[in-house]
Amino acid sequence: MATLAQHDTTASETVAFANAARREREGRPLNTSGIVPFDHRCLVLHDPVETKIGSIIIPDNEADKRKFAQTKATVIACGHMAFAEARHDARQFGVEATFPEPGDRVLVGRYTGDTHKGADGKEYVVLNDSDIIAFIGKSEG
Repeated sequence: MATLAQHDTTASETVAFANAARREREGRPLNTSGIVPFDHRCLVLHDPVETKIGSIIIPDNEADKRKFAQTKATVIACGHMAFAEARHDARQFGVEATFPEPGDRVLVGRYTGDTHKGADGKEYVVLNDSDIIAFIGKSEG
């Protein structure tokens, strides 16, 4: 079994570490939940669910269904092995690929992951890295 020290550090990993360090120096860490994902898991924060469409108020049970079916999210933290298999495959086949890092906007599979309330009171989802299906863009901030 390979250790983390034996893995080559890619440019995207270096950028991710630098961005996290910059956020820490500026006193605004991204992960304020107190939840740290392990292995191939990622911590994401889903977009807020609309409880009103125009002048129509959506019932609570319907809003809950929509919350769990939500597909757009922001990556908050990733485990140390997140996307390792995909990075390995990309290097093996000589493909240039980018992978989500904390702060990125992504699409996730419907009804995936486990919901947990963080120390800051927000509801986070812990899911496998393979449940992140597309990259949307960088988050503001």
